Amino acid sequence: MRIVEWSGRPVGGAQPDTRGSQSRTGQRSEGFGPMTDADAEHHRFGSLLDPLAARHARQRAHAEDLAHAETAGEVKGAVKLGGRHFATDLEGRLGDDWLLIHGLATTSGPVSQLLLGPAGLVALTSLHLNATVHCRGDNWHAEREVKPGGHPGGHPGAHPGGGGSSVEVSLDDHQGRSPSVALNQAADTLEKFLRSAGEQLRIERVVLINHPRPGDDHWHRPTVHVLGSTSDFLSWLHKLPKILDRGQKRQIEKLIMSGDNHHPQALQES
Repeated sequence: MRIVEWSGRPVGGAQPDTRGSQSRTGQRSEGFGPMTDADAEHHRFGSLLDPLAARHARQRAHAEDLAHAETAGEVKGAVKLGGRHFATDLEGRLGDDWLLIHGLATTSGPVSQLLLGPAGLVALTSLHLNATVHCRGDNWHAEREVKPGGHPGGHPGAHPGGGGSSVEVSLDDHQGRSPSVALNQAADTLEKFLRSAGEQLRIERVVLINHPRPGDDHWHRPTVHVLGSTSDFLSWLHKLPKILDRGQKRQIEKLIMSGDNHHPQALQES
């Protein structure tokens, strides 16, 4: 299996231009008529309260932003660690007719790992974190054990225990998208890009729960394939029909990597 690191311009069409859309909150519509004396009096009293209310609103928003940034950063780290474990686990277990692309960027977001081989394309997100993952449709969260005293327990991979409580951790990214929503949007964009080049290819989508507590996680009717280990992933992968020959794989690889101005070389072969 060859492994390459992708870098270049994001694949897909241009993002919508939102520069002209500005909030009009606070503007008075002409349909309400001119401001009356009562309106002006209410406005004067309201303006005295506005600075305090605005300060409280800013404080709340700042606290929410910090909490979200911390969670988003943790999820990003879990995806990075999961991808590293996934690549290591696959080493020597897939032949040289497979290519693993790390960090493909699309205009709808990244595809952490993109696997290209005889069975086509598989877009993956791997999660490795010290928590139990729950999924219901496109709603995802994790539950982490908190040891007595309020400190999250253990290291990544530690098994829950010891009588602590648990806290819920969001798995949404910095745009508020769950792992499946983010993966589906990026894979849809890549599919559209390939169709525009004449390649009618369905991209499989997989979220791999790649931490050492198989069986503890729970998922119900996910919108992507959810697998609990690299071994489960390989079993699933080998059941897929072979739909691409060597020439087709080479053409698809060329299309995907065409946005890469640096022409990356294989980082590793196994």
